[in-house]
Amino acid sequence: MEVTLLDSFAALILALILIAAVVGVHFQALRILSTWQQEWRASGHAKILLIIFGLIAAHVLEAAIFAVGFGIAVRGLKIGAFTSSRVMDFRDFFYFSLETYTTQGVGDIYAIGALRLIASLEPVAGLILIGWSTSFTFLMMGRDWIERPTRQKRP
Repeated sequence: MEVTLLDSFAALILALILIAAVVGVHFQALRILSTWQQEWRASGHAKILLIIFGLIAAHVLEAAIFAVGFGIAVRGLKIGAFTSSRVMDFRDFFYFSLETYTTQGVGDIYAIGALRLIASLEPVAGLILIGWSTSFTFLMMGRDWIERPTRQKRP
């Protein structure tokens, strides 16, 4: 598949739009989780569990955003394709997006044409956002899991 300069430019613009969208989603997810963490009257353990599941949901949503972008690139812009043994639908785009976002890279489906640029930039965004989630979780645990001194029993 020949890649034109226009196709590469379209892929770059689409990738930047997708990255801006997922960074915005992640920022809002962290803001909401931080607010909930401060307002909740639950134990520190329950708060951290809420944060973990909230972050997982945010990452899944972010991969879905990239999956929509892959669909737009393949079906709308026609700037690339995927190698696959069958016609791909949203589930396949989502699967590819999740494995790319998390840098798992199974390799049973891969991008060709200008789509490779988007598939190369998604893991950069995924790594940064996963790292952001990790540091956020660490900070929230520091707020709620403050070590309390144990009481000494009287003899």
